[in-house]
Amino acid sequence: MDNPEMIYSGFASIYDRLMQDIPYQGWVDYLGRLFERHEIRPGDILDIGCGTGNVTIPLAEMGYNLTGIDISPEMLAVAEEKARSKGLKIKWIQQDMKEMDLGSLQFDLVVSMTDSLNYLQGEQELRQVFTGVKALLRSGGWFVFDLNSYYKIQEVFGNHVFTLLEDDIAYIWENTFDHDTNACLINLTFFVRERDGKYRRFSEQHREMGYETDKVCDLLAESGFRVEAVYAEGTFKGPGGKTERIYFVARRSV
Repeated sequence: MDNPEMIYSGFASIYDRLMQDIPYQGWVDYLGRLFERHEIRPGDILDIGCGTGNVTIPLAEMGYNLTGIDISPEMLAVAEEKARSKGLKIKWIQQDMKEMDLGSLQFDLVVSMTDSLNYLQGEQELRQVFTGVKALLRSGGWFVFDLNSYYKIQEVFGNHVFTLLEDDIAYIWENTFDHDTNACLINLTFFVRERDGKYRRFSEQHREMGYETDKVCDLLAESGFRVEAVYAEGTFKGPGGKTERIYFVARRSV
């Protein structure tokens, strides 16, 4: 797999274009309903794996004080420009979520959306992030995140190939699922038309892990969290066998 800091390096400039059909606002609206249901009243929110700010920025527009962390400087540059154009003051920090060091900063809520945590390579890394999140939360603070389900990683991504062909951009997305490691290797090849009419080709390799829901809950408990709820995407019902995105709501125990 590519160096983590290189993931999304070429992709960043076209990420929002390719993700324009993703229902980010719907996800943020769902977070708002989730806050109400669990009486989460955050002032300071940390978004880890924030990417180009598609969740961070709408949360800031709701009046919360946001900080965004991502490992990709290219993705953060896009996020910063988008926030600046809206007149929003958001702190953007380039860090690996496995090694977060924010000095004296503390938060009421940490969120991680758009399956960012699926990029963690194994239970040890997941536990490492959970422990780091706990250290950044104030007493009684909340941790809300989503994961692509094991079903989605294995069956929807699986060993399938996806393609896109438009006048100025195209990609080939090739997946390989490894049953021994529960990982899906994602090979992306992009073709982007430049101003001179020629096409620039570049490739990236990503790797998403599939995690069983019960194991994630166990790791949260081991890391000092109380799991308040586990929901299927967009609902307040538990996930089913073919749920593709799962939301976890946890609270710092002590």
